[in-house]
Amino acid sequence: MENNRKSLSYNSIITGLMTAAYAVIMGLLYAYYYDLNDDVLMKDILSGVFTGSPEGHNIQMLYPISFVISLLYRVYGKTDCYGLYLILCQYISLFIVSSFSSGVIAEAVLMRLKKKSFKGKELLVRIASALIVFIVITALVPGHLLIVQYTFTVAMLCAAAAVLIFEKRDAAAVVLIILAFMTRSEMTFLMLPFVSLVIFYRLIDERRIKRELTVAAFILAGLLASEGLHFVGYSSPEWKEFTSFFNSRTDIYDFYQIPDYEENKEFYDSIDLKKSEYELLVNYNFGLDDAIDAGKMAQIAAYSKSIWQGEGLVAGIKRALPLYLYRLRAVGTPQSYEYPMTDAPWNIFVGLMYLTALVIMLVSYADEKNLGLRIWNSVWKLILLFAGRSLLWMYIMVRGRDPIRITHSLYFIELTLLTLIAGERLLHLVEKAAVKSNEKEDYPYIPAHAFSGFCLVLVVAACVVYIPAQLSVLRAECDGRGEYNKAYEELDKYFKNNSDKLYLIDVYTSVSYEDNGYTYSQKMLTNVDNSLSNCVMMGGWASKSPAEKDKLHNLGYDESMEDITLGDNVFVVTDKDMDMEWLKNYYLDKEKSVAVTREDDVAGEFVIWKVKPAE
Repeated sequence: MENNRKSLSYNSIITGLMTAAYAVIMGLLYAYYYDLNDDVLMKDILSGVFTGSPEGHNIQMLYPISFVISLLYRVYGKTDCYGLYLILCQYISLFIVSSFSSGVIAEAVLMRLKKKSFKGKELLVRIASALIVFIVITALVPGHLLIVQYTFTVAMLCAAAAVLIFEKRDAAAVVLIILAFMTRSEMTFLMLPFVSLVIFYRLIDERRIKRELTVAAFILAGLLASEGLHFVGYSSPEWKEFTSFFNSRTDIYDFYQIPDYEENKEFYDSIDLKKSEYELLVNYNFGLDDAIDAGKMAQIAAYSKSIWQGEGLVAGIKRALPLYLYRLRAVGTPQSYEYPMTDAPWNIFVGLMYLTALVIMLVSYADEKNLGLRIWNSVWKLILLFAGRSLLWMYIMVRGRDPIRITHSLYFIELTLLTLIAGERLLHLVEKAAVKSNEKEDYPYIPAHAFSGFCLVLVVAACVVYIPAQLSVLRAECDGRGEYNKAYEELDKYFKNNSDKLYLIDVYTSVSYEDNGYTYSQKMLTNVDNSLSNCVMMGGWASKSPAEKDKLHNLGYDESMEDITLGDNVFVVTDKDMDMEWLKNYYLDKEKSVAVTREDDVAGEFVIWKVKPAE
């Protein structure tokens, strides 16, 4: 027992130091970025950039964790608390997963080499094992660790929770699952089937129903408590109305799309929505019109759903299944960070891990006389895992929502479970081999080790190919984001230099100003300025929220955005190629004639417009 604790301590210290060094080195070589403009807006709400003071209603996250992060901003106002939270979650999760993986490799090697005669070199073996794990990590996830998005962070938390459940550290696992759920509930639900499999595996192996039910009960209680606190946090009439508006908006933009105006004019006339107001929906600037409220958005969402011609489940499966099978076997190298998407090397590593786990399990049950039982014991966990992953993959592919932040998350937790399955049997195998060796009996562990070694060679070979490719893509992505953001940084400086004015920015302009594969992001942890911004988007997912109303009030504006836009010190910001006829038409339909004049240009990409009543 003392030796085991000592080994665990060695392994934790080595892996912990490597994880910390990896985080620092990667940050110095590249830079940490928020992946999307959505992440930046979430940070702005939490930090006070949005409203002028830290706001606990983050909209995209559950209230308890948003509230806690907003409190941290109140204490550490000049720190990127949200960015640090995501980074810490990622690297703590990485430490937990890596510590288990490197520990399995080290224990297997040390047992195979008869640890007692290998004294003094245990530290070297453990360092080498940890290095192997981080080599694999560098072939897979450096982009997600540097270009941070809370979806993948949640997947890492759930993968770490799966490891902790396997190691019988249930309390810590429950904490990570609840933390993941509060950070992004939808992604946690997608990850929970994998976590549940670990609980089920443990139940079948150990037959301790009461313990497994207790773990499941604590997880469920934590999720329900989180939802309850979230409900309380958003229980005011203003937030309830906005939540209804937000849900309808999500249905329209993420699932059913906006019905064409001319083809559905009768419907739009029935809800008194003019074509100029429809254009606000199309260009996402619906914040300009108070008439587009929760009730009207709900009507549009319901109508959009009613006319949506889905292909049906059977047709969707027929369409997605060949693509799913192709993605299982397709081999290629990443050409850019996200598009065109490639599943390699994830699918390569997953395939190797299935084969490795299968051979290890077959050999570990070699002394069982019943061949059928031996085969069943070797394959049932793998069959169940593959069936579960296939259902989840088909679910996201049929729905057509499979960006890499989701697909790579599925790969990551699947690899974690394969490591748990293979690791448990490999340790069991070498322990049996050690006993047989002491009893001077032969034990057939050599085939399993030989096959594991073969797979390790393939993994190293894949890393030789994919590490340079991943780091090259990461360098290009970080450099590209840095260059692309220069125009936005200049625009932000322009806003700050004109702090007595209010700037209303077109939503899609706030996302990108040219179609070159990049969108607005922001460096994390550097040049932190959490002071109130004098720029407001004319729509988007935070539009019409109580937080936005607080922002406008704190900037000195309590009128509708339609009236604010015509104010003396208020200007509209758009991409240089944007036609402003949509805005003129909107005001004409409101029986107001306006003049739109070009006031200024910024960074050669943005135009500052002045909108005022026509004389």
